[in-house]
Amino acid sequence: MDQQQRQQIEQQLRQNWRQIRYRILDQFGQVSTADLDAAISVNDLVARIADKTHHSERYVQNRLQELAGVGAGQGPLVGDRFGAGQGVPGGQLGQPFGSR
Repeated sequence: MDQQQRQQIEQQLRQNWRQIRYRILDQFGQVSTADLDAAISVNDLVARIADKTHHSERYVQNRLQELAGVGAGQGPLVGDRFGAGQGVPGGQLGQPFGSR
């Protein structure tokens, strides 16, 4: 996955956080709103969900990609992961998703 696609996923999550967070909560019942809102990057979000649910990071990444509606069917994100530290338009990188 290239940097542009990673940025697109994080941007989509941040722009539609209120809607996507409820989908995440439905998909992963063991995760709390506090877990989601405290995540500062997609990598952090993936790690938190994987830790709480005991799913693999690959599984969580694929589900988040589907829930965000970005790059569907373009293969797994493992290797590059979601690209923590990559620039995100709007200067929101490093802030918790729930801080908007």
